[in-house]
Formats: sequence, structure tokens, C-alpha cells
Amino acid sequence: MAKAILYILLYAAFNVSGAALIKWQLRGKSLATLNDWLKFLLNPPFVMAFLLIILSALALFKALSTSNFSLIIPIATGINFIFTIAVGYYLFQDKLSVLSFLGFVLIIGGIIILSINNHAHA
Repeated sequence: MAKAILYILLYAAFNVSGAALIKWQLRGKSLATLNDWLKFLLNPPFVMAFLLIILSALALFKALSTSNFSLIIPIATGINFIFTIAVGYYLFQDKLSVLSFLGFVLIIGGIIILSINNHAHA
């Protein structure tokens, strides 16, 4: 399971890094014309972000090869969710209200319960 967790962490790190790089590149852009889209899609940071997202998929595939689907996917989703919240909060200054924090806790709690249940019945 340690290998699976390592691959899941790589998946989440690559996935969230790629998405954050795309978000960073989108600041102030409207992408209103085909020319805007082409400039965006062909710029080096977008290409790097896309490669990071492909690497994230490869890491997830490797994690899936190490354990049960019903165990890996909830854990990967939860870790990806945690990384996404952290990057949004610290890098993009996203606001977390008490209600959104409560939702975050409930989602993570549900993922943990599903993972424990799946692990117990595996």
C-alpha cells in the first residue's frame, strides 16, 4: 500500500500543479477569439501544464495497478481534493468560509469511511 500512496501523491501533485499552472496562465485572459485560444494552447507554460496532467494520469494508472480500484480512487480523490484546496487558498487566495470548510471535512470524512469500508471488505 505504501507504493500506492506514493503514486497517489505523485498523481495529486502533478494534477494540481498542472491545473494551477493553467489557472495562472488564464489570469486576465478572455479567450474570446480563435487567435486567443491558439496563443494560449501553444504557449510553453500551457504545454508544460498539459504534460504535468498527463504525468498525473500515468501516476494514477500505476497506483491502480498496485491495489483495488475501489480503494485507490477514493484515496486519490481525497488527496487531490486536499492539494487543490491548499493551492487555491495559498496560491490564488481563495476564501474558505466556515460552511465550505465543513463541506471539505464532510467530503474527506466520507472518503475515509469509504476507504476503510472497502479495505475491510477487500
